[in-house]
Amino acid sequence: MRATLDGAGLTCEIQTGGVTGFPVYRCCLVDASGNPLAYSLGKGAGRQSMASALYELWQHYQHEMGQRGLAARPDGVRVLPVTDVLAQPGLGGEAMLHRFVEDHPDARVACLELVPVNGSGGSLWYPAFPRCPSLRWYPVPGDDVTYESYARYAYDNGTACGATEADAVLHGLLEVIERDAVSLALLDWYAADPPRAHAVPLHTLPESLRPLAALATDYLGVPPLLLDVTSDLGVPAFAALPARATKYVGLLGSGASLDPTYAAERALTELVQCWFTADLDVDATHADRLAALEPWPVLHRCAVLDPTGLAGAARPVRRDWSDAPRRTVDQQLAALVDLLAAHGFRPWTFRWNPADSHPVLTVVVPGLDSFAMVHNAVPVLPTGRAMRRLTDLAAA
Repeated sequence: MRATLDGAGLTCEIQTGGVTGFPVYRCCLVDASGNPLAYSLGKGAGRQSMASALYELWQHYQHEMGQRGLAARPDGVRVLPVTDVLAQPGLGGEAMLHRFVEDHPDARVACLELVPVNGSGGSLWYPAFPRCPSLRWYPVPGDDVTYESYARYAYDNGTACGATEADAVLHGLLEVIERDAVSLALLDWYAADPPRAHAVPLHTLPESLRPLAALATDYLGVPPLLLDVTSDLGVPAFAALPARATKYVGLLGSGASLDPTYAAERALTELVQCWFTADLDVDATHADRLAALEPWPVLHRCAVLDPTGLAGAARPVRRDWSDAPRRTVDQQLAALVDLLAAHGFRPWTFRWNPADSHPVLTVVVPGLDSFAMVHNAVPVLPTGRAMRRLTDLAAA
């Protein structure tokens, strides 16, 4: 399937897969010469999956264009001494950035000017490289760092596109919360002995989710193992992986939402999406990266995501699936900001395409963790508060 973006000289090529009622769409944006510019995957029920794929496609394209154009931005970007940047009180919980400044105390780094979400006050200058995977190819003049081993921490965590700016912020913020929850859970599963896990029995799912669990079982050939990974923040979060070992390793779906049913739905549909991607053999380097992780057993286990032992050790939990209160986007944002504030965290944003009608931005919550990227077989340590969890587990 192909669709042309009128007036833009761009074409979207679409592949379909997934399960009946919950399709997966893989989109590729190409220019007039057929060169690929961005890829995306969509998940969800019916047309939601197509909308998800198209929004993610625009997100990836605009994020990439925004990274390439950082040096030309008239505002919002500065090159600053890294010691001055990390002296800002708002970055006290960023464990990875404090390791970086110990290794590069004299560095000057490109920084993004973050503005607070749903709040007043000044801005926060944040090193660009953790949220700019392309910075190494499109450096900002004056940034004198090659980043070397720290380039592996470049991750698009919290980057989202929305119909409105508030919509994009909500999606990005929930992704940050979700990946922080998964970061902590991975350590509980694969660094603790015995594993600490909380499984949701599939027969206890609400009626609206049971058909999806059954369809996922048919598609994967094994039932999904749905794990409640809700952290101390209290935002419902779930992770899903095959309940038994399969021909693929490292498959993980996750989701977070103030509505627990929707959070679980996102985890299950993302697991189906991951299987579809594996069938396409999109990531041919995953096995090589896994082999490179073998010297670090905990990281290797977190990337393999072997359910053997995990399913047996998991404690069954029953969730309250009663309908979540209906809230507008602004009300959900306000609730999340309040929850974070109660735990000492504050969310910030940076917009990549200020002039575009469909905002693409990155949400940053200093101190929350993005160690979850390890499940892509990336050799990383915790970036924020999960370092404390790892230290506690090592001492236990």
